[in-house]
Order: sequence, then structure tokens, then C-alpha cells
Amino acid sequence: MLIDSGDDFFAAACAVPLQNVTTKVLAAAGVELLVRRDDLLDKQLSGNKFYKLFFNLHEASKKRISTLLSFGGAYSNHLHALAAAGQRYGFRTIGVVRGERPAQLNPTLADAEKWGMQLVFISRKEYGDKHESPIIDALHNQFGEFYSIPEGGANLAGAQGMQLLGRALEQQVKADYTAVCLPCGTGTSLAGLAAGISQEKQALGFSCLKGDGNLGGNIAHYYRQLFSDRLWVDAPGNWRLISGFHAGGYAKRPPDYLFRFWHAFEQETGLLLDPVYTLKMFWAIHCLAQQGYWARGSRVIAIHTGGLQGRRGFTCPEPTVI
Repeated sequence: MLIDSGDDFFAAACAVPLQNVTTKVLAAAGVELLVRRDDLLDKQLSGNKFYKLFFNLHEASKKRISTLLSFGGAYSNHLHALAAAGQRYGFRTIGVVRGERPAQLNPTLADAEKWGMQLVFISRKEYGDKHESPIIDALHNQFGEFYSIPEGGANLAGAQGMQLLGRALEQQVKADYTAVCLPCGTGTSLAGLAAGISQEKQALGFSCLKGDGNLGGNIAHYYRQLFSDRLWVDAPGNWRLISGFHAGGYAKRPPDYLFRFWHAFEQETGLLLDPVYTLKMFWAIHCLAQQGYWARGSRVIAIHTGGLQGRRGFTCPEPTVI
């Protein structure tokens, strides 16, 4: 659940369990893996969405704006979480969705609409221009005043929420660790996480995109903003973006080899993954471990960013939970 005060929010972040996850591959490589189970925070507001929405909702409340508007694709974890937060905390929510409205809504959008979100479907061309004045002006003409949250919660407020996750992690992990990993879509989470952990530690972000575009630039931008009062910080700082594990691109059906890994990993660990983000991250961690990327005895932390509602858009393996 989202918390009313910043102190309670931080306390909730510090209470997220760390789970030791072992597989044959990791054991053979001598790599210890700890998974921070942010997917367990809340059934509807799980993972990084919990953190990326917190300061955005508080900013809207401070400005006395009762309508929240944001953007996303048909299976957007962000819109799903925003709709749930709106229903829970008394905000009107509007979701601008890429593409035409289907004859039947998928489970993600059906949930959002059930929770009171008004869905607006625009063409892919219009969606590409969603931040341009004509589109924004048209939305204001239709809906009046609203607090706009970028797609995926990709703004400074979102990065600030993830920075608190990093600070919470530093309090939790008393022993030393080699690196902390998480999947990347917009890069906001990586920037915040890197800013929140010790600057002597490294945050690794695994891109889910086939072409990274300006992803690295976005991460550097938010990272610098979080350290705006500390002029000695120079991007890229203590983070690294790792590409090559997109498995065909964002939100694409996983290829057969990744399905096999998905099934084997869930059977071996009992840890459920989403196909867009965490599946690719854990696959990448295993590939790097096999390649000797980390020395034997390394202690790696992975952030489970939730998004399990997205499993409904794929034919998922059924794990034997152990």
C-alpha cells in the first residue's frame, strides 16, 4: 500500500524481505544471489511502481489536483498501478493508451477500467507526439485540469521514490555486496537506485529494449538531477546499463530458449517472474554468471520489480513452487 507520510513510506521500504535464491548455474559459478522482493509490497501496487508513484501522488495532492493522467501501452504495469492508486486514494484517473480500443479489453485494461480509470485510445502516430502541445491541449480541453505523469512514471518524482528504495537497501544489507541489479525500461528506476545506494557500489540496469536510443542519456539526466546539490557528482557515476538481453525487444513474446529458462527458473526457485522485465534480468544474471562476469564469492542483489499482472498477456509456465 502507499503510505501517507515519507517516514512510513521509508519504513515500508526497509521492511521488504531479501530472499536468498540459489540455482545450479549460480552455485556452479560461485555467485550468491539475494532477491529483494518488492513484488510482495502490494497486490496492486507492487515493485517499482510503488516507489515511482509515491512522490507523484503527493505532488498532485500538494497542488490540490484531483485528476491524474498518464500514458501507456495495452499491458502497461504503470497504468494498472495508477488506476489502483486512484481508486484507493480518491483520485480521478485517465489512461491514454497507444492504439485503437479492442473489441474486448485485455485483463490489464479491464482492471484499470473497473477501478475507475477512463481509458482514451489514440493512434500510434498521435502517441508518438503525446508530449507535443496539440495533444496535451486537446486532453486539457477534454478533461480540464490534471496532473500529468509520464509513461512509466519516468520523471524526477519517480526517480526520487526509487532513490528511497536504494537507501532502504543500504540499511538492510549489513554485509558487503558486489552489485545490485534491476531491469530497465525508461531508466528512471536505475537512476534513482544508483543515487540511493553507496557511491562505492555499482547499480546494473538490464535494458529490455531492442534499441536503447537515449536510455543512457535519460538515466544520466535523472541521476544528475538527484545530485543537483552535490556538484562533484558527474554522470554516469556508479551505474552501468547493460544491453543485449532484450530477447527480441520490449513486450515481445519470449523466444523458445527464454521460455525454457523461464520454466526451469520458476521450477527451481519457486520465484514467479514477469515476461517483460524480471524474466530478462534473471536470464541476464545467469548468462553473466556462466561467463565469469563476477568472481567466485560475489554477492549480487536483484530487485524484483513486480509486474506479475503482466503474466496474463502471455502463455506462462506453471511452476512447481518449492
